Amino acid sequence: MDLTALEFRLLVTLHDRRNRVLTRDTLLDDVWGIDADITTRTVDTHVKRLREKLGPAGRFIQTVRGVGYRFAESPEKTGS
Repeated sequence: MDLTALEFRLLVTLHDRRNRVLTRDTLLDDVWGIDADITTRTVDTHVKRLREKLGPAGRFIQTVRGVGYRFAESPEKTGS
C-alpha cells in the first residue's frame, strides 16, 4: 500500500488510540503538529483519502458526527 507520510501518521494515531473518539482539532495537533487555526476540513479530506487507499479495511475508521473519528475494533457494517 502506498501511503504518504502524513496518511501513515494519521493511521498510526487513530490505531494507537483505537476505540477512542479523536476530535479534528486533536488530530490536527497530533498528526499535523499545528494549532487548529486552519480549517478542520483538512482532516476530513485526508481521512477520506486514507479510507479509499485502505479499501474494505477503511471501514475501521468511523466518523463520529460533529466530533471527529475513531478506529474501531470491528468495521462498520454498510447497508444496515
